[in-house]
Amino acid sequence: MSIDKHAIGLLLSQVALRDRKAFEALYQLTSSRLYNVILPIVGDEHLAADILQEGFVKLWVSNYLHPVDYPWAWLCQCMRNLAIDEIRKRGRRSEESLENLIERGSHTAESLSDQHLSRCLLTLTEEKRSAIVLAYQYGMSHQEIVKHANTPLGTVKSWIRRGLQELKQCLSH
Repeated sequence: MSIDKHAIGLLLSQVALRDRKAFEALYQLTSSRLYNVILPIVGDEHLAADILQEGFVKLWVSNYLHPVDYPWAWLCQCMRNLAIDEIRKRGRRSEESLENLIERGSHTAESLSDQHLSRCLLTLTEEKRSAIVLAYQYGMSHQEIVKHANTPLGTVKSWIRRGLQELKQCLSH
């Protein structure tokens, strides 16, 4: 099932006007996917659920009235930022027991490389990480990122190029 970006934008504008039904609909439409954005970053199901709840509470309380060009990407980035902030507050993700790793299927080489990539992404500056995620995970063009970040094209290209160089170096270790 794909996310209807137009519907998310409409629901966000209604949520900003304190529409509870729109808030419920937005939660129903996006919560499971947003949870799946948060979980790989924090590595703990309960913490991911807490961050998801915190994100939706902040969304409700903030009355964010500014229109967003890419509402789904914006929501993902907000949740991702909350998850990263939580990791930074805690110092680093606590190690999980071997049983939990096996139970979640995280012992596969693919999953371990995903975890390595996530750790390397956390070493980048917020700007570089956001630009790379928007470009490679969400398929946004440089021009779309320019609009999203309200930043010159050259700066966005620099963030992506330098971020990829730093990722390459981190992943080689």
